[in-house]
Amino acid sequence: MLVHRFTAPGALAVVAAALLAGGCGGGSSKDTAAAPSSGVDASKVCGGALDSAASKALRRLADADRFDGSGGANEAGGSGTFSVQNVVGHLHDEYSKREACWVYKSGDDSGDPLLEIRFSASRTYPTASAEESAVEGVSFPVGVYARVGTSGADLFFRCSTKAPSAGAYVGDTKYVKAELFSPAGKIRGDSAARDRITVLNSVSRLVAQKAGCASEADLPMSPSWPDSA
Repeated sequence: MLVHRFTAPGALAVVAAALLAGGCGGGSSKDTAAAPSSGVDASKVCGGALDSAASKALRRLADADRFDGSGGANEAGGSGTFSVQNVVGHLHDEYSKREACWVYKSGDDSGDPLLEIRFSASRTYPTASAEESAVEGVSFPVGVYARVGTSGADLFFRCSTKAPSAGAYVGDTKYVKAELFSPAGKIRGDSAARDRITVLNSVSRLVAQKAGCASEADLPMSPSWPDSA
């Protein structure tokens, strides 16, 4: 599977053939989320950021209707409740300070999330390459770049943002990277690639709206699918 990850400010270079959204998996634990309960509906996870299509997609991915631990927090002791406003406020911060949404299938006591979603400011985005065609994954016509692999999805969209201070971890940028980590062993259904990008696109649309770049981002309400998805 091929995903392009970016290094911290300065180079922010594309790293070819890296694990798709692999960085999302570190540091998340159900111990940091709310105590298990009867769960909530898919439409309530990630601060209510999933639209109807994305809610249905999440239910297919989990083969379940109820979810726990949807209130994510950054790893630096931030709020225990995920919000799109906090996502936008931490786009230019280092990884541990960025807002995360962790979603668990209700009743799953493994400690590993079904999905983890994060956003970050990016100076550039990957481009299709000859190497990509030889690596497992599916590209989607969403944003400026979107690709799904066995362990998650990356979506880049246009969104010009300014660093909050001269000492910010990432300076002024023209793009936002959305990444979704989802262990292949936990995912169900025959449309996993479509469903992952549907979930990530839904949250991304709200992030773009809150950041004031919805028109620039031009993310679709209903993503179109390549024949291979």
